[in-house]
Amino acid sequence: MQGHSRKGANPLRAFIYAIVIHVAFGAMLGVSLWIQPRTIMPVEGKPVQAKAIDLAAIQREKKKKAEAEKKKKLEAEKKKKAEAEEKKKAEAEKKKKAEAEKKKKLEAEKKKKLEAEKKKKAEAEKKKKAEAEKKKKLEAEEKKKEAERKKQEAEQAQRERDEQEAVSAFGAVAWAIQEEVRINWNPPAGDFEGFSALFTIRVDREGNVTSVTMVRGSGNARFDESAENAIYKASPLPIPGEPRFYEYLKEFDFKFSP
Repeated sequence: MQGHSRKGANPLRAFIYAIVIHVAFGAMLGVSLWIQPRTIMPVEGKPVQAKAIDLAAIQREKKKKAEAEKKKKLEAEKKKKAEAEEKKKAEAEKKKKAEAEKKKKLEAEKKKKLEAEKKKKAEAEKKKKAEAEKKKKLEAEEKKKEAERKKQEAEQAQRERDEQEAVSAFGAVAWAIQEEVRINWNPPAGDFEGFSALFTIRVDREGNVTSVTMVRGSGNARFDESAENAIYKASPLPIPGEPRFYEYLKEFDFKFSP
């Protein structure tokens, strides 16, 4: 059985091999035919009119286009450069203007500062001058006050001297005034021994009696009245004739007793 099976299998295998070989051969033949050039047979029909290609024109067009592109690029670069320069110029102008404004501002501030310092200095000078004037005025007033004080002191001293001299001069003539009044006294009836009356007498510069005022009476009206009448009759009284004494002797107290 086994031997019969091998014998039957060999023809089948051989058949398969034969088919494979034929396929491979056919494939190789097909490739060979595909690779070899084929002869193209002319086809009848209308003749095709060939159009000549002008390579020079294409090159010129290409060159023209390239030049146009280059020109466009150059113009774009030129425009860009011009815009950059314009921008740079504008920035430079802006910077220049800003610097000019800054300079102007600084000069204005400097001027303002100088004016403020000048004003301050002027005010200080004015204040100093005012203080000097005030000091000078105060010194002048002090000097004037001092001079006035000294003058018043001198006048007071002079008045005191004049008054002392006037009193001394009046003392020298008091007995004469008393005597003149006694001479002109017309005594009323009665005994008036020990009587006295005090009067304030006012006289002018010549000694004329201008008024007589009784300060203290004797207690007897007739005696007082007769004494007053005697004073008026004795006018002018012999007062000192020195004019500077009159201020101290124009009014004086006079005691009359018989």
